[in-house]
Amino acid sequence: MMANVTELAHVVRALAEHRRLSGPVRRAELPDPVREGPAARPLSPMEHAERAAILEALRRHGGNKARAAAALGIGRATLYRKLRGYRR
Repeated sequence: MMANVTELAHVVRALAEHRRLSGPVRRAELPDPVREGPAARPLSPMEHAERAAILEALRRHGGNKARAAAALGIGRATLYRKLRGYRR
């Protein structure tokens, strides 16, 4: 995982110094820690249970988020917010 913003700045500077005028930097050109992004935070037991229920509802409803949210009794925006939160 990237140690900090300074380390990321060094990566960007190195890429800029060695960059041709051939276009934007592609993801594949970045070091693994940069491509992987920040490590996910550990989930609480309640978040694990909630995430499992959401994933099961999504599976039962063929990935349809609106139907999964309705089955769980939450709004679609809440479902999206919770899914984003599990990735951080």
